[in-house]
Amino acid sequence: MARIFGRGLIVLLPLTITVLIIGFVAGLADSIFAPIIDPLVGPDIPGLGLLILIAIVFVVGLLSHRFAEVLGRTVERGIVKFPFVGRVYVTAKQVAMSVSGGQESSFDTVVSVPFPTESSLAIGFLTREFTNDAGLEFGIVYIPTTPVPSSGFLLVVPMGDISILNMSSPEAMQMVVTGGIVVPGYLGDLGK
Repeated sequence: MARIFGRGLIVLLPLTITVLIIGFVAGLADSIFAPIIDPLVGPDIPGLGLLILIAIVFVVGLLSHRFAEVLGRTVERGIVKFPFVGRVYVTAKQVAMSVSGGQESSFDTVVSVPFPTESSLAIGFLTREFTNDAGLEFGIVYIPTTPVPSSGFLLVVPMGDISILNMSSPEAMQMVVTGGIVVPGYLGDLGK
């Protein structure tokens, strides 16, 4: 009986808190904007203040995004002019865009490979496949390090040693960043 009550509490408590917070914010927004709204449309339109607040936040976000975009392009044009620094910046930006989903990602395929020894497996991302002059197929695998996945190891691995995992990129990154504390519910295909 206590277990069932506990489950009900676990379901209802977050929902209740969410509804109360939304109600509080809506009431606060209505009271803040009431001096402006009431003379124009009349009193007692619940939630109108919240809609205005959401619109204001959206407009500010849009304007700041445009400003940041222009500022970013200006800074970027300056940085890329420096010989070594510019190349590092462009490469880092391309990696960041791939990982964050800002462009077609090279980090979509999660794999396991024997690394650093034959008896252990590392989780990584298959970034490219190629065939060498002898007709052998290889994959380029990026193995991110824990807890900072922006550094890692780049391996060229025979395709026969690469196992594609049934795991999404965000799940794999979450596993890497948390040092394996958070893992997807299913790791049954690991090591196949």
